[in-house]
Amino acid sequence: MTQAGYDPRAMPRFFATMNQQSQLNQVENQFLPSFVRSHPLSNERLSESQSRAQQYPALSLSQQQRHQALFDLLYWRVQVTGKHASEVTLTTAAKNSLGAKLALMHWYGEQQRFTDANKVLAEISALSSTQRQSLEPLLSITHSQLLSEQGKWQQTVDVLESQQRLYPERRDLRLYLAEALTNSNQPIKAQALLKPLTEQQPSDRYAWQSLQLANEKLAKTTTSPQLANIATINALRYRSYDQLWNGRYESALTSLTQAKQLTENLQTTDQANSARPLLANINAELKAIKTAKDFKP
Repeated sequence: MTQAGYDPRAMPRFFATMNQQSQLNQVENQFLPSFVRSHPLSNERLSESQSRAQQYPALSLSQQQRHQALFDLLYWRVQVTGKHASEVTLTTAAKNSLGAKLALMHWYGEQQRFTDANKVLAEISALSSTQRQSLEPLLSITHSQLLSEQGKWQQTVDVLESQQRLYPERRDLRLYLAEALTNSNQPIKAQALLKPLTEQQPSDRYAWQSLQLANEKLAKTTTSPQLANIATINALRYRSYDQLWNGRYESALTSLTQAKQLTENLQTTDQANSARPLLANINAELKAIKTAKDFKP
């Protein structure tokens, strides 16, 4: 909680409030002994939280301000992406909130009001470098979404690449950048960003979907028939993973069966050497999906 910006001393204060309320309600709940409650309160629990809270230093003023700024950014991001904020609400809040101003730019982009969105972007760009940096990487993400709404995919790539180098661990930047790379006819680069995500979290359906799209794009745009064949097979494989983690076992088996048939056809061509290990992978994947279908995890 402390690392997320919460005041650790708020925990014992919270417990004390709960304890006080519990004592006030004892007359009504005399028939409920503490050991049957899901979260029984005790003096030991209160003193333990007080002791642990004292181990953490109090946040400095600059740290408190940083946490407040982050909360402001995330609050308005949730409001706009969750469709909970109107233009009036955002415009009013944007006068005093950078988070609301960024959310307003996002809202204008979704409404295809690009002139208004660019005006807000210009206002943000006029801020000091320190203020702009405090908005990153959400500022670049929002800017990239505005560009992608206009089909300016290469500019989207340019905006996101610098941030992705700074924050290589961020899944959202990888996904946004991979989408932009795919749409700017750079699907091989997109795959390089996406594959680590599926290795880290095999159930990441969005990453599998993005890999499928990257391979479909590669199959359509490459000048190499051999590479187009492999990309088509991999697109079917990645689609099967998405279907598997969506619980659509029959569809996943169908996609893999189609991939297997295409791979078997390659064994009679000059791509036989590439087809053999690929076929082995597909057979293993078919077996895994049949097992998952039987047990339905």
